[in-house]
Amino acid sequence: MSKLLSEWLPSQAAIDLIKLNGFDDAHIDKSVAYLKNNTDLENIDDVEGYDNWNAFFIVFCIKAGSGKATKH
Repeated sequence: MSKLLSEWLPSQAAIDLIKLNGFDDAHIDKSVAYLKNNTDLENIDDVEGYDNWNAFFIVFCIKAGSGKATKH
């Protein structure tokens, strides 16, 4: 698993967990694009409290869409 954001993509397990929280593929795709293109994040070692991008992404994605989830 890469520590560099530029080399990371969410795992299927992370995507499944995010979808269980009511978010769709569009929200997930927009969240990945935002992290990669609109932040200064580069290495997971620089993100306090997280040791992998999937864990960080799950929390980020849910917080970013809080109250906007598309329930299935």
